Amino acid sequence: MASGSFKYHRHHPSLQFIINASNSGCWVCYRLLEAVREIGINEESSFKWTLDRRSEPKYSYQLWFYAGHKCIAIGSLSLVPYKEYDGSVTNYAPIAGSDTMSDAALVQANKWYHECLSRHSACNFPLLSESRVPTRLLRVDEDQSYARLVITREEAIENSDYLTLSHCWGGLDILKLTSANLNNFKEGISLGVLPKTFVEAITVARNLSVPYIWIDSLCIIQDSIHDWQVESALMDHVYSNSKLNIMATVSKNGHEGLSRARDSRNLELCAEVESKWENAENDTFRLVNDVIWESAMNGAPLIKRGWVLQERILSPRSLHFCENELFWECREKIACETYPTGLPSICSNNSQSNVKIREPSGSESYKEIHMVHRTSASKTKKDVAYDRWATWIMLYSRAYLTNDSDKLVAVSALAKFTRTALDDIYVAGLWRSKFVDQLVWSSFRRNPRPTEYRAPSWSWASVNGEICFASIMPNTQYQIEIDEVQVVPLSPVDVTGSVFVGFFRARGLLIRETLIQKPKYDNLFYFFGDGHVPIYVSLDMPADKYKEPVVVLPILNYSLRPEDNPSGYLPTRFQALILQPRAGSPNGFYTRIGLAQSDISFIKDERHGKLAAIGNTLRKLLRRDPVSSSKSHRFSRNEIGVNSGIDESLYLADSPGSFIVY
Repeated sequence: MASGSFKYHRHHPSLQFIINASNSGCWVCYRLLEAVREIGINEESSFKWTLDRRSEPKYSYQLWFYAGHKCIAIGSLSLVPYKEYDGSVTNYAPIAGSDTMSDAALVQANKWYHECLSRHSACNFPLLSESRVPTRLLRVDEDQSYARLVITREEAIENSDYLTLSHCWGGLDILKLTSANLNNFKEGISLGVLPKTFVEAITVARNLSVPYIWIDSLCIIQDSIHDWQVESALMDHVYSNSKLNIMATVSKNGHEGLSRARDSRNLELCAEVESKWENAENDTFRLVNDVIWESAMNGAPLIKRGWVLQERILSPRSLHFCENELFWECREKIACETYPTGLPSICSNNSQSNVKIREPSGSESYKEIHMVHRTSASKTKKDVAYDRWATWIMLYSRAYLTNDSDKLVAVSALAKFTRTALDDIYVAGLWRSKFVDQLVWSSFRRNPRPTEYRAPSWSWASVNGEICFASIMPNTQYQIEIDEVQVVPLSPVDVTGSVFVGFFRARGLLIRETLIQKPKYDNLFYFFGDGHVPIYVSLDMPADKYKEPVVVLPILNYSLRPEDNPSGYLPTRFQALILQPRAGSPNGFYTRIGLAQSDISFIKDERHGKLAAIGNTLRKLLRRDPVSSSKSHRFSRNEIGVNSGIDESLYLADSPGSFIVY
């Protein structure tokens, strides 16, 4: 039973036997049958199972099923011995109610809400130093058949508690606030004309005895660009000051509603099981679905919506309406109806877990508290906050936006919070203090760049699709020096929102190269240096959209240490931006088209073998002779050692010196 030693055991000879076992009450076969129906399996297939031993929790096993050669996932089911329990698994509760808006479900939501209000100190501190009530709210406690739009500055509000709603618009026509119907909305809105999701969200607010709710389409004037600009700049206040964010997690549009009918058998957990192995120690186990959180969230329509990330992060509490049950997410706990007191540690350890912010903005703890990073380097909490920003953006880049122009606007609330917390300058999705580090991002997809300008080419916001930031190692050496970064916002109302134009001016080594792609290699690998130097290239666009030759700008290099790579291979690597001359601009103006990485050990011919040495020399010169951002400087070739046997045609005439990247 050691890890990796798979032994297969016969389960059922055909699908009909699984159906029979499911109908007889076998929970495992019921779950297996659900998975089989999703992927489609030949009815005559025989089934087998195997166990894989896990390192954590100790002595636990992962259960896998196979039909023919197909692996069938029925959730990540783990056999966890009772002796390893932390007690949380025994807090399992049978699900009551036939749907997720049942009385039993709302009673549980009420318990979570009031427990959090009364007991969770981390959930009750103000995230922002200023508490601000939204411009407009819907009052929902006056008449059971109506809601009323309230202009908060026009009415005396004794209890300003309000909920928010996160939902997918879904491209369908729903009732919206406009300049024409604003006065009518102030008189009252019949619940009969509202989409199902809105009506059920109002029901939740009433159940929790909260008098107001904020819904974007009913509280922002949808035909006023000015109102949208003003209100979208206040999203940090709207969500961080709400009592609870209701999340229509599995609904594709406003008409699907929050509620879902459910089969309680899909939520039942096995009782204890006893092993009867001949070649391993036997024990008593509980069968646990340890990806219950991921199964509910991953792929859910709302979680894939770009705007929702900041709504979920900034709100102190979230109530997720999922396919089979409610999930609770606050700063101190993740729970569900199956585990109402909190997910077992085996589940939460596997989760990307809680994205909520646990510190108020401007906290001195950012400067004082140190944490141990995965690279074993000591990091201040301020460093951890920069890492957290990178994590947020990587998550955000996986989501979609209805309007591509919202790319920066949809995270502007997170940017405002982070700007206050870090006391840093925000530049089109990057932070000035970590600017060079955050230039080193790569795009997973080679999507065409948007036709409408929304960010400088060096910003992750200039591309569509998922991106990834590089890990910055403790011994990183930088090969460029940034003299100036300028970003002009599209609207003065929100300097963290859309961008009109942006650029940076820097000094470094610009190398003219031609990228050579060889058919037998993966399309991410190119070669330069007469086709002898392999280089990993992540282009920001389709390969046929850029023009040769390109310009390679080394950004940084680092050497792996033994603790970073136990296998013993410890290369020195460099990261570089791939640029091309900016169309219609003078010499020295460039745009980014990708990121390159290679190991110095691959660079064996004479001219490329000098890259690291040139970088070291350049770095010393930059420190010795700082250059004003107002003038260009050109180092002589003797200064950087280019005359020592290196082909001068490799380097641009004005390099190294000052250049601009848009």
